Amino acid sequence: MLIKVLGPEISIGTANTVSNASLVRVYNGGAAAVLNIGSIGNVTIASAESVIVEKSPSDTLTGTGMLAAPVAYKG
Repeated sequence: MLIKVLGPEISIGTANTVSNASLVRVYNGGAAAVLNIGSIGNVTIASAESVIVEKSPSDTLTGTGMLAAPVAYKG
């Protein structure tokens, strides 16, 4: 899968909409494995893993030791 990066990668140690993006690449560079997606709930991401999260633009992401960047599918 190809992705197009739409903005800089940021830390999501505190709640962030990640540029109000609908698609976000999240990388877990820490030991904590829980990604909180606003009022929706939590998902587990193993250490050193990355996932693409689809969310509403106003939903926030929070994860200790995690980085996030707004992306789009390419091709």
